[in-house]
Amino acid sequence: MKANSYRYSLVLIFLLISLVFSTSAKAKIQVKDDSGQIVTLQQPARKVVSLSPGLTELIYSAGGSEYIKGVVRYSDYPEQAKTVPLIGSYNALDLEKILSLQPDLVVAWKSGNPKHQIEQLKKLGLTIYISEPKDFMDIPRTINALGELMGTETTSKINSDNFINEFNTLKEHSRNNINNSRRTFIQIWNNPVMSVNKDHLISKVITLCGGDNIFAAAKGLTSTPSIESILAQNPEVIIATGMADTSKIWLSRWQQWSFLNAVKNKQLYAVNPDHLVRHTPRILLGIKEVCQLLKSP
Repeated sequence: MKANSYRYSLVLIFLLISLVFSTSAKAKIQVKDDSGQIVTLQQPARKVVSLSPGLTELIYSAGGSEYIKGVVRYSDYPEQAKTVPLIGSYNALDLEKILSLQPDLVVAWKSGNPKHQIEQLKKLGLTIYISEPKDFMDIPRTINALGELMGTETTSKINSDNFINEFNTLKEHSRNNINNSRRTFIQIWNNPVMSVNKDHLISKVITLCGGDNIFAAAKGLTSTPSIESILAQNPEVIIATGMADTSKIWLSRWQQWSFLNAVKNKQLYAVNPDHLVRHTPRILLGIKEVCQLLKSP
């Protein structure tokens, strides 16, 4: 009788151990980031730090309003983000401040954050999710990935689905309203003058709306074309992505070359950079704005 009881106890212990390990295995969260690395968490992230204003928006879209504990300068959307502690700027991170927050997840910007500082954070043992949306569908995919890492899948799925549905509607509308392709110069900076190639999401917005990026074939994601090369291309439209007053200054510069088609036909436009430069759900607003601007004059 005692032997049976002993065997029963051993079996029970074995089953309990198996259950613990099984539950632990299921609890592990694994998501591939945009650098191709597998990000692993033993439990949903509860202290999240964002290293770019755009990533801040994506974290909120994924349902992370309760869990975001640190943001970089200019993280101003949604309004709630303005109350979150600052941890430097996207290109000059305050590592000491980040460590003091003891985050269980840091969301980093692949092409924007200083690589050496990201490597330092990794060496210090922090879990890093690298983000770099390059296409429209990367936005809902990132929202869902962040939702999985934070355990907020219900919210992330609703917001990602809403984005996909609205994007598909805009895409269909633009397809039906494009009559011709208009040669467009996209200006993202002024000193030096900078533009983007076809792989940049801003360029894909221009293409979707019927524009033809004159520097689509440039080698780098961003480039610094000479004034001479821009004049030689003679764009029909010039779109600047600086803030309101900044864009006015940028665009006024082109007025001195009156032979440019964009100048002759008064096709110099400023677009809210938050709707184009930040690769977030608000890019839908950028698409609407650009498509309206690129309608044939």
